[in-house]
Amino acid sequence: MSFQEEAELWRERYRVLFDKNIAGAILTTPEGRIVDCNEPCARIFGFESRNGMLAHSAWDFYFDRRDREQLLERLRRERDCPAEEVCLRHSNGMPVWVLATRSVVSLAYGHPELLQGTVIDITAQKKAQASFASIKEVTSSAGRPEREKVETAAALSQRLATLLQRASQAIQPENLLQTGRPEIQQFLLVLEEMKMLMSELEVLRLFPE
Repeated sequence: MSFQEEAELWRERYRVLFDKNIAGAILTTPEGRIVDCNEPCARIFGFESRNGMLAHSAWDFYFDRRDREQLLERLRRERDCPAEEVCLRHSNGMPVWVLATRSVVSLAYGHPELLQGTVIDITAQKKAQASFASIKEVTSSAGRPEREKVETAAALSQRLATLLQRASQAIQPENLLQTGRPEIQQFLLVLEEMKMLMSELEVLRLFPE
């Protein structure tokens, strides 16, 4: 592959990840400088625009510095970290849960030079899981009708887990390169179904009887 072809491939990848991506996307250096991010990423962390997030360091979004240090060590060894749930710091200091993939996109003298992250906000889903756990605890020693409600909540929770798995596959870097309008529409449908299921879980929490 020629240098021009490689440069064109990088520009196309950048356009997909930042201009068209409905998920949050961010580029950082190992030292913590945020090279770029898209608007969805900035909104996930509570900023009105990407410029607000660019003024910060990547270290600002971790509650424990060791978490990012461990991530950097993994990326040095493996170059890619598969989709996983991560708790980060919102700009207001509160926890924000994301489904994140992280990878090394460029090297300098064999060491990571530029890191790429793709994130989806799953804070609402984590709250729904916590609500379900509360329902299960309250009704664990109750009669059959209450147990049936718990079983219903468990089924909904399992469906949410399946939808999250589909979402995690969609944000893998190799899949994002091939993302088109039909895939984006399907992804939006998945997110909408997740919202509906979380509403059902919330109803079960509010009306356990």
